[in-house]
Amino acid sequence: MSFRWKLFAAFALVAFLAAGGTYFLSTREVSSQFDAFREENRHLAAQEFAAALAQIWESTESWEVLKSIFASVAVIVRGREVIYEQSAWGQFMVLDDTYTVVGCAQQERLGQCMADDPQFRPIVDRYGVPITVNGVKVGTVVPLDIAALNPLEEDFLGSLQRAVLVGGAAALVAAALLAVILTAQLSRPLKRLILATTRIAAGDLSHRVAIRTRDEIGRLGQAFNEMAAALEHSEKARQNLLTDVAHELRTPLAVVRGNLEGMLDGVFPLTPEALAPVYDQTLHLGELVEDLRTLTLAEAGHLQLLREPTDIGELVGAVVEAARTAAVEDGVTVAAQVEPGLRANVDPRRIRQVLGNLLDNALRYSPPRGTVTVTVARADSEIRVSVRDEGPGVSPHDLPHVFERFYQGDTSRSGEGTGLGLSIARELVQAHGGRIWVENQGGAVFTFTLPLLDSPRADA
Repeated sequence: MSFRWKLFAAFALVAFLAAGGTYFLSTREVSSQFDAFREENRHLAAQEFAAALAQIWESTESWEVLKSIFASVAVIVRGREVIYEQSAWGQFMVLDDTYTVVGCAQQERLGQCMADDPQFRPIVDRYGVPITVNGVKVGTVVPLDIAALNPLEEDFLGSLQRAVLVGGAAALVAAALLAVILTAQLSRPLKRLILATTRIAAGDLSHRVAIRTRDEIGRLGQAFNEMAAALEHSEKARQNLLTDVAHELRTPLAVVRGNLEGMLDGVFPLTPEALAPVYDQTLHLGELVEDLRTLTLAEAGHLQLLREPTDIGELVGAVVEAARTAAVEDGVTVAAQVEPGLRANVDPRRIRQVLGNLLDNALRYSPPRGTVTVTVARADSEIRVSVRDEGPGVSPHDLPHVFERFYQGDTSRSGEGTGLGLSIARELVQAHGGRIWVENQGGAVFTFTLPLLDSPRADA
């Protein structure tokens, strides 16, 4: 059974149970209230009848007049048909002070003593209304057939039950129509999602579903579109990565191949000087492969981090000191401005890698006699580390893309390397729960943050 029919069946069953329950409870409550009303009404009529009989007894001290009273007939005619004909007071029985029947529409009961009748005596005790004259009980009026309904009462209850039944049936039909509409509204977007899923599975990652509502179904469609967009982005990134890797591998492999072919053909002599470029390119290939491995693991969230409480100032000082030798050779000064006592729960080797990439980038683009400044300071619950150079800065067009793998931007900032250093730095910083960005302030300023130890995000 399809989801649409299951949903319709569920709506229909709920509507049927609701209508049936409403009919049952309504008719039961109406019957109960109507019986209570009849009992109360019969009791009031018995009280009025008892008051009238008390006056008759007071004036005649006899029950002879009851024969004519019970002989009177009440007739109800509907159209030209008599539907009810009974003694006007046939719903009552009159007993004297000895519980002997002195007045009744059923003549055969006259003269019977009801004092010892085990079935009738409880009725007298519960429903009987005493006839009192000057404080003396001279008789009792007893309502008869409390549960029996006359034709008018039966018609009244029947009409109420039919009205409830018709109302329930109308509500059931309306609920069924509403179920059809709701089922169609709920199943239609699900069909669109199924179709979209099929197209996505077939490779059409650009397909999206139309969002027409803001309810849960709409949010499901929105989540599906976001998933499809992420898949499309991942697929494009994968294709770009393959293209970029093929491009980056082509140059060193061509150098290695050309040099080796030259040596085999006798064009180049087999000397250490001739082998040096081949060796350099193999080192470059090794760096590229290792960087790709690190970047892939970090992007997939599988990069293992060996975290430990670390003084970031001391770590930065060690990295800066190690970079001074290469900086002096290039005529560049490396300075550190460190706020002491700032600790974070990090993998020291990976943070050194981040700093190394940023420092290599800054040294590469710093002019002779320039200065690279590394700053460590606290910013609320974070540690902020900045690497500033005095180079040409980053083109505004390139700013949003500098952390993309193999991105080639402004030629003034092109240089050696694998082209993955900044991408790896971004992934490593994010793996530690931090952020990284770049801006121009008289040169390029690369800044990343780390959660301060004992801050809410430190163990994230």
